[in-house]
Amino acid sequence: MTRLTPTLQRITAARLALALALVPAASLCSAADLTVKLDGARPDGGPVRIAVQNDPARFPGPAFKGLEVPAGASEGKLTELPPGRYAIVAFQDMNHNGQLDRGRFNIPSEPYGFSQDARGNGGPPEFRDAAFDLPEAGARITVRLR
Repeated sequence: MTRLTPTLQRITAARLALALALVPAASLCSAADLTVKLDGARPDGGPVRIAVQNDPARFPGPAFKGLEVPAGASEGKLTELPPGRYAIVAFQDMNHNGQLDRGRFNIPSEPYGFSQDARGNGGPPEFRDAAFDLPEAGARITVRLR
């Protein structure tokens, strides 16, 4: 068994005390819940995949946080999001393949929508057009699938 010198014991004890002191501070960080109401989802279709993004440069790419809502459900809830500015993209995965299918001219062939009912011009909308603020108290957003 390795013995620590008195100096290392004090350093280790100080680090442990600091780590324990930070645990309550971390629990004080605010987290908000976001309820996403789905308008236009087909009850006989597949699940609705919801992606929440907080980085304009990555929108509508990989989600900051995601959620899958079963077919027929009218809403989903994301929990413990840091308050801030977000945008949502959602689509109904009619064939359960995990991706938004596209048809001719790269136009989506499955129902999809964005927060703020944003629409793009020949492609997805800009983050700023779909963005909304999530306060500490949480929020309820409606996404219309078309």
